[in-house]
Amino acid sequence: MGSIEDVKAQLDIVETVRGYVPALKKVGRSWKAPCPFHSERTPSFIVEPERGTWHCFGSCSTGGDVIGFVQRIEHLEFRDALQMCAQRAGVELRQPTARERQEREVHERLLRANEAAAVYFQAALMGPAGVQALEYAERRGLDQGARDTWQIGYAPEEWRGLVDHLTARGFTDADLREAGLAIDGDRGMYDRFRDRLIYPTRDARGRMIGFGARALSPDQEPKYLNTPQTPLFDKSGSLYGIDRAGEEARRSDRMVVVEGYMDVIACHQAGIRNVVASMGTSITEKQMTLLQRYTQKVRLMLDGDAAGSAAMLRGIGVVASASGQETVATHDWRGLISYQYQSKADIRVVVLPPGEDPDSLVRSDPERLKALLEGAKPVADHLFAAIEAGMDASDPQSRSQAVETLAPTVSGIIDPVVRAHYIQRLARLGQVEERTVLALLSRGSRPAAVPSQAEVTRTAKAVAVVPDGEMQLLQLLLLRDDARDAGLELDADVFEDSTNRRLYDAWREVDDLEAHALDLDEDVAERMGTVQASAVGTWDPSTIEMKYVRPRVEEIAKRLRWRRAQSRLVPVALAQATAVAEARRADTTPAAELEELQTELAAMDAQSRVLVRRAAGAPIETTSYSEETVSSDLGVGGNGVEGTHDSDI
Repeated sequence: MGSIEDVKAQLDIVETVRGYVPALKKVGRSWKAPCPFHSERTPSFIVEPERGTWHCFGSCSTGGDVIGFVQRIEHLEFRDALQMCAQRAGVELRQPTARERQEREVHERLLRANEAAAVYFQAALMGPAGVQALEYAERRGLDQGARDTWQIGYAPEEWRGLVDHLTARGFTDADLREAGLAIDGDRGMYDRFRDRLIYPTRDARGRMIGFGARALSPDQEPKYLNTPQTPLFDKSGSLYGIDRAGEEARRSDRMVVVEGYMDVIACHQAGIRNVVASMGTSITEKQMTLLQRYTQKVRLMLDGDAAGSAAMLRGIGVVASASGQETVATHDWRGLISYQYQSKADIRVVVLPPGEDPDSLVRSDPERLKALLEGAKPVADHLFAAIEAGMDASDPQSRSQAVETLAPTVSGIIDPVVRAHYIQRLARLGQVEERTVLALLSRGSRPAAVPSQAEVTRTAKAVAVVPDGEMQLLQLLLLRDDARDAGLELDADVFEDSTNRRLYDAWREVDDLEAHALDLDEDVAERMGTVQASAVGTWDPSTIEMKYVRPRVEEIAKRLRWRRAQSRLVPVALAQATAVAEARRADTTPAAELEELQTELAAMDAQSRVLVRRAAGAPIETTSYSEETVSSDLGVGGNGVEGTHDSDI
């Protein structure tokens, strides 16, 4: 049976891409064309047949292998893209096991049950029991066209209306239970949704995976009820309207994320069709991964009410971290290629006027909504404004918490000039020196050496870099058979990223992970493809001598553990630096207060030492440390400012 590598080896990436992009032309060793994933005049889409990769150097700023290209352009999940490519290449993949065939049959049956339920709900809305629900829908602006387009329905106020309807059509209690349509009770199965307006939810491929249901009675709780977690529906990984918004998002190179069902429908009715909903939750890492199949430009639209803003605000940090970074090639004036890190996503925030939501504003003033979208602010600006508004500037602890919250956002900014701007802003917010902020910022990986001001503000240059530590470690494990023994000795919690951790767990379970690619969850399989395709730049696992493979695995794992400890160390060091700054600003400090402050600083030092030694894997000792030793362990000077550690993670 063939593997993923067999598929890629047998499938000509140039011919595959030319089948979708006829304008692809040869330029030297590479092939070039306008990017098929966004509108552009100057071709920025490059195919490199020797590497078997493609990349867009324009606004998409994304790339991958031949399977990833087919997945993106055909709007497929990884498994389906792999199967399509295997069929084209004439490679027979491993046949599904009996269990896999059974799971597939269950999925198909649940999809049919959901489709039948949607028809039932639509009919109920237009029947005698749905009179009041229909009046409500029309008051909300859902005319006949919108109701048909979005398949809006009504769940009657009956205990077994849907259960009886579906069982009469051959569906079992187990089908209804697994689809989330019914609940087990003392007297048998009963309908999950009752007396609610129904919003059917489809996945990116248009398959009916679940339902959202709005209460019609003011005393009915909860106001919104979703299908529970099922084999088909995962709320944290689903976006309402993605089946209709995907094409427009790819064409416009932008996706707008709102909170509610009606927000999406109203925007689409007004001609703004690149809009999806997070269905009332703060946006998640899985949802961000789904968004990035269509565009890297994401606009988060926050309701004018405080609760709405808070809900989406909770997810902004997740969005920023989930969007991640990638290694991209850049061409200099001589035509030479070098590699640098670049942020994958352009994430901006739109805050609506108080009392407004997208539904109300787009109906009353659609042009104003469009103008607000055009004026969307960078995530960092929004976070600074939101956190500063809730901070007590006279309270050192409040300032410390604010800086702690904002530090990861600033440390993730790649452009050194932009980063310098936010470092200055963060220092003013915390009322500390910039060097104190610099010493506390860890660029997602290590206690970094404090750069000089000239280094911070210099113009960005294209430099050769390597992937982050977790990607390096996964590449070693997946691409080097001689790394397996060392890899099996690791703990899964060395990976902070949940998808990386699950990929590592899957790698541990089998000797040949590629042969089991179809068994993996969608996001894990996609991550595996990314890992295999991203060994570029100065980092190439295949060039490492065998005798250095184990030490390299152990070294990376140790530094990843250090990174985790460092993230816990930042608030401790920040509180220490803030306390010192407060004492220095005071004209006089009473003896008792000074003694108390010194005691607090000593406690902070002790806590810091424990974190540092734990990260290094050393036993926790109770012996005292000199000031010089503590400063060295912390990676900062005795005044909490500066120090260095050798690390490239």
